[in-house]
Amino acid sequence: MGSMFTLGKVVRSVLIAALSLVSESKASAQDDVPTSLAGVDLSSLQNNTLFTRWRPTSHFIAPHSWMNDPCGPSYDHSSGLYHLFYQFHPAHIAWGNISWGHATSEDLATWTDVEGWEAYSAVAIPPGPNGSIDHLGVFTGSAQFLTVTANQTWGLPIQCDNEPLSDCGTQTVMLVFHTAVKHLPIGWSIPYTEGAETQALAISYDGGFTWSKFENTSINPVIATPPPDLDVTGFRDPFFELWPEMDSIIEADEPHFYAAFGSGIQHVGPRLQFYTAPVANLTHWSYLGPLFSVADNSSWSETYSGSYGNNFEVAGTFSLPELVDNGGDGVTAHHFVMMGTEGEKNWPLWSEVDIVRSANGSAESIIRSSGVIDWGASYAWNSFYDEPHDRRITFGWISEDLNTPALLPQGWAGATSLPREIYVQVYQNLANTNGVLSQPGSWTAVQDQDGRWNMTTLAMRPAPDVVAALRQNATMTHVDNIVQSASVAATSQFYSLGVSSDSVNLHAEIDIPVNTTASVGFVLRRSPDGEEQTVVIYDPVHETLTINLTSSTLMNATFVNNADHIAPLFLLDTYNSTDASAVQTTRESLTLDIFLDNSIIEVFANSRAAMIGRVYPARVDSLGIGYIVGPGSGQVVFKQIVVWEGLEKAWPGRPDNTSTQLVYDTSEETNNYTWWVGY
Repeated sequence: MGSMFTLGKVVRSVLIAALSLVSESKASAQDDVPTSLAGVDLSSLQNNTLFTRWRPTSHFIAPHSWMNDPCGPSYDHSSGLYHLFYQFHPAHIAWGNISWGHATSEDLATWTDVEGWEAYSAVAIPPGPNGSIDHLGVFTGSAQFLTVTANQTWGLPIQCDNEPLSDCGTQTVMLVFHTAVKHLPIGWSIPYTEGAETQALAISYDGGFTWSKFENTSINPVIATPPPDLDVTGFRDPFFELWPEMDSIIEADEPHFYAAFGSGIQHVGPRLQFYTAPVANLTHWSYLGPLFSVADNSSWSETYSGSYGNNFEVAGTFSLPELVDNGGDGVTAHHFVMMGTEGEKNWPLWSEVDIVRSANGSAESIIRSSGVIDWGASYAWNSFYDEPHDRRITFGWISEDLNTPALLPQGWAGATSLPREIYVQVYQNLANTNGVLSQPGSWTAVQDQDGRWNMTTLAMRPAPDVVAALRQNATMTHVDNIVQSASVAATSQFYSLGVSSDSVNLHAEIDIPVNTTASVGFVLRRSPDGEEQTVVIYDPVHETLTINLTSSTLMNATFVNNADHIAPLFLLDTYNSTDASAVQTTRESLTLDIFLDNSIIEVFANSRAAMIGRVYPARVDSLGIGYIVGPGSGQVVFKQIVVWEGLEKAWPGRPDNTSTQLVYDTSEETNNYTWWVGY
């Protein structure tokens, strides 16, 4: 579903005035923008005049306008294409009247708009007409490609060009399961309106180019109400997949699809509501109960796990095997749930769970560990099984840190993360430094008979093949073995890498000896005089990784949020020998992979911490890149720094400027602005 915006009357009047301006040509409007926006009133600029100023070029992003949750990530084995949809509000820069946009890819790196990028062309599944179950929005969901034969229709009224199904042979259809909305507003903190959210199917026979919502049938909604006798906080965003491990756990007599829905119970706690349907009939879903239940605003670990909040959205359920290449035994399967949490703040979380069969034949979860998918400016992570690579890939929605008056001249809002591979990582022969492995956290740890510890966690990395594609035409700068002492000054010392760019991938391996107190990291988007810069820095004393945005822009704080993003990260100590008498340990290097794509910074650290930041420099010459070492004691060794400059573009078929004319909805179209804010 994503987040909704609220707006005061004064700001709304300013926006109405701005939206009513007659647009100049794209070129002339952007030519009038000063090279530095320091001190500039962004609300005085025309719509779309900053369209390319901070726009990423190597990420999945809508052609223009508002986007939020990634939807229906999937792979079509019949065409060899990946599909990704997204929540889309064309010609607006705020949430409202949500439809699904759609693009495809051969490699998850470069993308093509299915029906073009102009204006409303990218809309794949729009809301229905007034009075329909989805006339106020097609909310988030998932997708599956199904092979259809005369003997396997999945319980769907399959069409065959007016011919008997037996004459059609084998065909592949794309089935979408999404939430249909006919009442707004919806929110965890307000009373729930029965029937506001129902669950619906849509089908495509041509690889997602055209869609049927099963009009003139009784199929939709396939689930008309939330689970009975519950005062729910929400009921949306179905995630459905085959799950053989769940078939075994609940002793199903045939393969089933399973669907998880984000939900919660008022004043009790959030829930993942769990449904199942036999493969013979995907229109018949049975409620199994809550698969995952926690108390309001509870947390597995306040330091390492975030808050479960009051309501779940955009959920996921899946199992992952231990792989030998990642330290595992090649056999053990681990079960996971993912969710976005609403409450104090929006957290994107995962939890590893033990799943047991309950007395009534359903399934229940017991938490083993819990962590944060991303510690920065992202939410609503949606995953799928990537069949060609036998792995699980997840995408997240990257939100803006520009405030509303600045979004009009930008002309778009939101992007999607690089595709992340998530997998089970096992570490062996560890020392329990400071007793951290004994605590609840984003890991499970077991002590062996020799006193050594083995730790298991959900790891993540940018999909390696996508990274290779991004680098394929880049210019590489390589530096090895820089030994740097802590700064003797009161502030961090900056050392330039001689690279100036807003499109880079930086890989670094840094040794930070035990007892070193100096922070270490990298500076991006630095102005020549250093007044403007963004810092990615690791603090070995507090064991935190931070995207420091304090000096990231010289623009007025009215227009941009520059709060830091902070992730906990302790470095692991491994015994030098498996001999039980060995006491010497070696601390792992800090390994950073940083992707800078204009205003987007994605940071990965040791495959255990990740976060996304947004940066909006006021100056066009804020392009410098270098490393820093803070004050304190000790030496650090930059064993390796590699910078790839000039990443591949994600949208080769689009021009640089794909802006569209923005519109402002009327009071009648928005129910007096109670459904959405209208801009």
